Amino acid sequence: MKTIASIEDIHAEMQRRIDASTWGRGYCSGCPAPLPYRIFDDGVANWSTNVAAAARPGCEGFLLEIIAGVRVDYDLPPQALEDTVADLLSGRKSPF
Repeated sequence: MKTIASIEDIHAEMQRRIDASTWGRGYCSGCPAPLPYRIFDDGVANWSTNVAAAARPGCEGFLLEIIAGVRVDYDLPPQALEDTVADLLSGRKSPF
């Protein structure tokens, strides 16, 4: 069963796992966790994140492994219909 958590809590859990890791003799433990964002559920989680800009050289695979593990363990709470519609419309350009 997945843990339901906020974006801030998911971000903190990713950072905790990154900092606790000894992978590469601790080289990647100082990497900042990327910020998660809501997506439609893709069968794994209802959030994702971008890793390319947040990683030290050589740590991309390590961060992807951490993110994959957190995506299996955590989900965001359901979003209210009003918030979903507002999110969808916020990215649209006005036709005028």
